[in-house]
Amino acid sequence: MTRAHAKASGIKLVEEPTDAAIDIRADYVAKYGAPSAAAPKIFFRYYYVNSSTGEKSGTMLAEVKWAAAAAGGGEP
Repeated sequence: MTRAHAKASGIKLVEEPTDAAIDIRADYVAKYGAPSAAAPKIFFRYYYVNSSTGEKSGTMLAEVKWAAAAAGGGEP
């Protein structure tokens, strides 16, 4: 088990199926603080669930990397 996997926890659980984009940033920032140059990578995994059968897809893995805001401000 890797250290990153051992620290994993749930950020956003969506109970009802939706075709809308799901923004997890606010929940992540509330739990861990905003990403920064000191901790630039966030790894996450997710899966889809068929609401009719309860069947779960394979686990999807993703990574995002913090980048400094462009000149002129703005939140990363």
